[in-house]
Amino acid sequence: MRFGSVRAVAALALAFGVLGSSNSAAQTSPAQRFELASPGEQPLREVSLARQPVTVFLKMAGDPVAVVRSRALSKQISESERRSIADSLRREQDAVTPMIEAMGGTVVAKLQHAINGIKVRATRDQLASMATLPGVVGIKPVLIYKPVNAVSVPFIGAPAVWGGSPAFHGERIKLAILDTGADYTHANFGGPGTVAAFNDAFANSTKPADPALFGPDAPKVKGGTDLVGDDYDAADPKNNTPHPDPNPLDCNGHGSHVAGTAAGFGVKDDGTTFRGRTTRTLPT
Repeated sequence: MRFGSVRAVAALALAFGVLGSSNSAAQTSPAQRFELASPGEQPLREVSLARQPVTVFLKMAGDPVAVVRSRALSKQISESERRSIADSLRREQDAVTPMIEAMGGTVVAKLQHAINGIKVRATRDQLASMATLPGVVGIKPVLIYKPVNAVSVPFIGAPAVWGGSPAFHGERIKLAILDTGADYTHANFGGPGTVAAFNDAFANSTKPADPALFGPDAPKVKGGTDLVGDDYDAADPKNNTPHPDPNPLDCNGHGSHVAGTAAGFGVKDDGTTFRGRTTRTLPT
């Protein structure tokens, strides 16, 4: 994924943030629901929407799959239950879709897992009308974020890990990283670590990756997917439609940096993979 795909992370992060919205939104007026925003977000009333469409989430009543799963004792639900929840929410979304379109809005996506909502492009006046639709409990702007270490490092709890027990080395731990992808050809992940290897992977970055470098039998990167495609850019209307593919090769570098920090083998001075254990302070 290229740098623009970082913005896809922002959209998903926004979706998770919306999950915590208060149910009191259901009791507010349409105008109040239209203005709901988290602290620090620019309220929609401050944006000139009269003539230019904006992209928002129409948050719908009913818990998405992630919230239902979070309440389960094991934090897991069956596949049949997941499908049942998603299908039920999708039917409710399908019921209001013609109304959104009749009001002049464009439905971009319908989401049932991280958030129960409909992603819509519309003007301010159209959104004010959409706030009255059955099942709509809030309207949230789709914001664009960029990775900033000063914010993200404390957010993920890294300082607590740095000060934690030296007894934890990470054995048998699996990590899931949502970022710009991972360069599985890099020596840090057990790959060849050559320009030729990356160029070959990049030339085939929408096809299934080499199983020797990516997948269950690979040295480090055991799986993943590209959620939006290499050319995705949320700020560019020509490239803001996701085109997922099965190959999460990193076209930016940020995701590889994060994954390497978290779980990389390390790289020796000659550019090959470090295969030993770090049991002492190494020179930098």
